Amino acid sequence: MSDVITVIAAPPFATIQDLGRVGFRDSGVPVSGLADRESGLLLNAILGNDPNAAMIEWAVGGGTLRFDCAAKIAFGGADAELGIGGMPVRHLMPISVVAGDELKIVRIVRGRFVLIAVRGGIDVPLVLGSRSTLLSAGIGGFQGRRLRAGDELRIGDSMVAPCDATEHTERTDRAHVNGSVMVMRGPQASLFDDAAWATFLDSEFVVSRASDRSGYRLEGATISHSGSAALPSEPACVGAIQIPDGGTPIVIMHDGPTVGGYPKIAVIRKSCLSRFAQMAPGDPVRFAVGSSDCDTT
Repeated sequence: MSDVITVIAAPPFATIQDLGRVGFRDSGVPVSGLADRESGLLLNAILGNDPNAAMIEWAVGGGTLRFDCAAKIAFGGADAELGIGGMPVRHLMPISVVAGDELKIVRIVRGRFVLIAVRGGIDVPLVLGSRSTLLSAGIGGFQGRRLRAGDELRIGDSMVAPCDATEHTERTDRAHVNGSVMVMRGPQASLFDDAAWATFLDSEFVVSRASDRSGYRLEGATISHSGSAALPSEPACVGAIQIPDGGTPIVIMHDGPTVGGYPKIAVIRKSCLSRFAQMAPGDPVRFAVGSSDCDTT
């Protein structure tokens, strides 16, 4: 049999991602890449892969993958119910599969993205230095699109070390720890007065269903500012929190625009981006200005 993984049943949203497309934002190309970068790095370390080895980012529903060869796999990210042959698969643990085994993703229990990694990584063509899918441009990943039933994913050779069988479940999974998401002041912070900042920091927002890999809209309190709602466009980064006309915050995510003209009150710190990205529609979120470490209290 070929060294492939066959998609038997796909969820509404699953793509191939690595650490992202670096060095092209000045040409309008988003970074893309794993939304939960921390979990992706951990999975590749567990499997002895190159840190940038590509994997499946799975969301929204269940489905099934069939392994047409012996392989070593691991999953992480969102809490999920997975099984092989009726036996549950443990979070953040290397699992050996044989040809014909089927991995069933039954449901996502908590969080947004389940990451499914295989020793050697997923072998899809490099596009602008990355294997990440960018749906808006139809590039990268598997034919530039979401995975669907019948797709055959070749297993690569991106190994750099032996598979680490050490148990990793004792690690605190910061994707699902309660606490504030830490931010730094944004480039237009001065347009927001004390009352607006109090609203921003004292309110509990909820991740809207109108959220995807381009941006997360937050429902709840509205925030006002003293400037125009549409400023001249300027570079925008992943994690920037924009306040458009109407005052509803929008957080730019990995497939989001590289420039923007809405006032940006704050930017999520890098150490908190993975945890924030794992917040699913309906999840509450609070922000705090503080140190570079994500608050896990």
